[in-house]
Amino acid sequence: MLRRSSGAAVIVVAALAAGCRGSEPVDTAKAEARQPVDVHVAVVVGRDEPVTLQATGSFLPDEASDVASEVSGRVLTTPVDVGQFVRRGAVLVRLQGVDAELRLEDARAAATRAEASVKLAESQDSLAQTTAQRYRALLATGDVSRTVADQAITQAETSVQNVNTARASLAQARAQLALAEKAVADVVVPAPFDGYISARRVSAGEWVQPSTPVVTLLKIDPLRLQLTIPAVQAGQISRGQQVTARVDAYPGRDFTGEISAINPAISPESRSFVVEARIGNRDAVLKPGMFAVASIDQGRNERALFVPRDAVIEDVNTNSWRVFVVDDKHRARLRVVQLAQRQSGDTIRLLSGITEGERVATSNLGPLYDTAEVRVIDGPAASARPAGKGHAEAR
Repeated sequence: MLRRSSGAAVIVVAALAAGCRGSEPVDTAKAEARQPVDVHVAVVVGRDEPVTLQATGSFLPDEASDVASEVSGRVLTTPVDVGQFVRRGAVLVRLQGVDAELRLEDARAAATRAEASVKLAESQDSLAQTTAQRYRALLATGDVSRTVADQAITQAETSVQNVNTARASLAQARAQLALAEKAVADVVVPAPFDGYISARRVSAGEWVQPSTPVVTLLKIDPLRLQLTIPAVQAGQISRGQQVTARVDAYPGRDFTGEISAINPAISPESRSFVVEARIGNRDAVLKPGMFAVASIDQGRNERALFVPRDAVIEDVNTNSWRVFVVDDKHRARLRVVQLAQRQSGDTIRLLSGITEGERVATSNLGPLYDTAEVRVIDGPAASARPAGKGHAEAR
C-alpha cells in the first residue's frame, strides 16, 4: 500500500507541473522570423600595384658645417642671420683686420724691392757676361794678360750667382706676400657651399679663435633620408631603388628619391641596418629632423584588393578587423581580414580575408551578424576604387 501511494503522489506532482508549464507565456520574439537588414554593398576592387617595402626614418642635411675662422680676431660684423639662404663664397662673418692689412703692405713693399733686385742682378750679369766674352777674345790675341781675363771671367760667374740669389729672395718675398694676402682674406669667413644658416654663434665684438665655430650652415637640397631596415629584409634593398616618402606636415604629398647608400653593418642590438636615400627638396619645405614614412619600390607588381573604409569594422576585443561579405543567398558572412599598413584615404587595402569581385556591406553594419539575412538597397554606395595610386606592401 505504501508503494502504491508513493506512485500516485508522483503522478499527481507530474500532472501539476505539466499544468504549470502550459500556463507560461510563449516567447513571440523567438517565434517570429528575423527581418532582413537593409544594407548598401560595394564590390571588392582589385588592381595591380607596385610592391613596396615600408620603412621609417628621419631627414638629415646633405651637408652640415660648423664654419670656423682660420685666424684669431675680433668680430667686426655678422651680416647673416638664422634661416637666411646664402650662396657659396658669401660673407658669413668679418673680423677686424688692421694688423693683417699692415703686414700685407709690408709684404708688397718687400716683393717690390725683391723684383728690383732681380732686375739689377740680371743687368749686372748681362754686362759681366759680355765683358768676360770680350776678355777671352783679347786673351786669345795676346792683347790682355791672363790675370785680367780671369778676373773678368770670375766676375761673370759671380754675377750668375747674384742673379740666382736675387731670384730666390724674390720667390721668398712673393711667398710672404701670398701669406699676407691670405691673412687679409681670412678676416672674412665665407660660406663653403650653398645653404641655409641654422645657427649664428657669435656677435660683433666677440673674440674668436681658429677653433671657434661662428656659423652653422646646412645644405638641404637634396636631403638624406636615413631609414632603418630589419636585417631579414636585407636581400630586398639595393642602391638605385625608388623611394617615396611622406611626412605628417604635408599629408597626401609624396617626396621621391632613390637609395644612395647602404650601411654594410647590422646592429647586434636591434638586428637592423641603416640605408640612405637622397630626396629632392628644391622648395625647402622639408626640414632636417622631420620623421618620415617611406615606401621602397621592389620593382614588381602584385594584385591589391580595396574596399571602402565604411565596410571595415574594428573588433577591439580580439584586436582584429572584420567585414561582412554578402553572398548569393543574400546572407551576411563575417570575415576576419588583414589590413595593409599605414592606410589613408576613403579606401582600405586588404591583404587577406576576401577575394576580388565579392560584395561587402558598407552601411547598417550594427545589426549584422554571421548568416544574417540582408536586403541590398539601391542608391549611392561607397566605392572601393582607390582615390590615387596605391602601394602594396612587400611580404
